[in-house]
Amino acid sequence: MRVVHTGQEEELPEKPLLEHVYDLLETIRRILILHVAFILLLLLAPAPNELPRSYYPILFYAMNITKTYMLDFQNNLFAYPFAKLFGVTGSSVVLIAHGWFDSLTASLYLAALITIAFLAPVTVYYLYKFIEPGLYSHEKRIVKKYIYISLGLFLSGVIYGFFVVMPIVFATAVWIATLGGASLFFSIEEFYNDIFIGSLATGVFFMFPLALLTLHKIGIVNYETLNKNWRIIVFAGYTFLALITPDPTPFSDLALGIPFVGLYFLSMWLIKRAEEKEKH
Repeated sequence: MRVVHTGQEEELPEKPLLEHVYDLLETIRRILILHVAFILLLLLAPAPNELPRSYYPILFYAMNITKTYMLDFQNNLFAYPFAKLFGVTGSSVVLIAHGWFDSLTASLYLAALITIAFLAPVTVYYLYKFIEPGLYSHEKRIVKKYIYISLGLFLSGVIYGFFVVMPIVFATAVWIATLGGASLFFSIEEFYNDIFIGSLATGVFFMFPLALLTLHKIGIVNYETLNKNWRIIVFAGYTFLALITPDPTPFSDLALGIPFVGLYFLSMWLIKRAEEKEKH
């Protein structure tokens, strides 16, 4: 552990390993308590616009808004071009519950997504406070910069995944279902589970520049390598997206591929700036 004293950093006695473990567990405990409390708040708090006529939990109100946004292809800015191409703009999707508490389970998926995104800054703050005592002042500046970048990229990815990628995925899924002659009845639990996984996965995917910056810091990649081989890397990225995207068609690949190219060139720019600073 290090502290600043009279303008200089002094070395303090290192904590025992077990004490570090206790601190980590305490940090995790606080984060979990906050997340559980926020989820409970979403489950129990009433929707203001429904009061005083009836008690309508705000989370279930958000579920209905989400369903309308995702499945109203006629009025969804991002899904409409694909739905029109597939001929499913007027399709009516029905979400069904296979069990007594499927709607509750589905609501927890949406609650978890909202909670993770909303409390991401708080989560990052607690994690930073845990590692801060072991950092020098110049290390703190670097870590803070990485934290701001990673948080911004993650939240941008979650928002993009929710509002752009998932409506396109569902429009494609409906088209595939109609091709097979299936009725458009889908599980409400699977619907919100797909939204949860798809949005968070996109958030993690958007942190791609941070991974490249880390590889640059440890000397594995540099700007010249990325600039010289950008076509190969972009092609490899598209191939990877084809393997991990939720549907087998190229449409969700396109929705993720366009920002991937932008993120790649953003990474190149950040690495170029870092190299210029290192030269000075």
